[in-house]
Amino acid sequence: MGTYLFGDTGESLDPKFDALSSLLDAGTFARVEQLGVADGWRCLEVGGGGGSVANWLADVVAPSGHVTVTDIDVTRLEERDNVTVLEHDVVSNILPGNAFDLVHARLVLFYLPAREVVLRKLRDSLRPGGWLVLEEFDCLPLEVLSTGPSSGPEDAKLIMRVKNALLTLLDHAGAELAWGARIERALLDAGLNDVSGSREVREWEGGSAGCRLLAATARLMRPKLPLTDDEFARYLELMASPDTVVSSYAICSAQGRR
Repeated sequence: MGTYLFGDTGESLDPKFDALSSLLDAGTFARVEQLGVADGWRCLEVGGGGGSVANWLADVVAPSGHVTVTDIDVTRLEERDNVTVLEHDVVSNILPGNAFDLVHARLVLFYLPAREVVLRKLRDSLRPGGWLVLEEFDCLPLEVLSTGPSSGPEDAKLIMRVKNALLTLLDHAGAELAWGARIERALLDAGLNDVSGSREVREWEGGSAGCRLLAATARLMRPKLPLTDDEFARYLELMASPDTVVSSYAICSAQGRR
């Protein structure tokens, strides 16, 4: 099944989850709301992470709906009256069939070499008429737009060195770096209907949620990055500086109905 790159660092993932939540939650909530999610829906949140999406869904589908939230590490997830937390490996463990009105996975299949198999499992867990929503990165577009008037070309090169090193680690761990670019096609190939999607590239300024995500990821992978301590410290400074501007990874989403 490959290796989840951030699964065994022994460090807290809270900064990464906080950055992801700040960066992506508003778009996730708007996308799911457009599908008509409401009281009574049965929802599955795969790879629940810090729990922000599951908690939001639980409020939306209350009082008679229910959310099942899964992850391989459930320490940051909490049970509620209408939330079941399930320690679960989506690759190797079974999901119930024909059970959910909505299945949502964000930045999950990207990491998994068995992503096509997992996609079919998620499809089969939907009730007829249920929606599958995927949100993924296409990691290839990120470029440096600015590092500020007092910065030299070496700073831009440093940012790109870190990006390329991190993407190489992801690739070796089994991630598909451009997976986000083909999720609509994957949903169609899985036999889903009413498939649509979107792709967005933003500008991330230093200190923003996007740059905080890049910095948190680099901290987690610090032992594997080919950087001196001074270079690493400079990279963190650049990710915090408002003079830094990078074009983001492409944020891709797609949904389809069973």
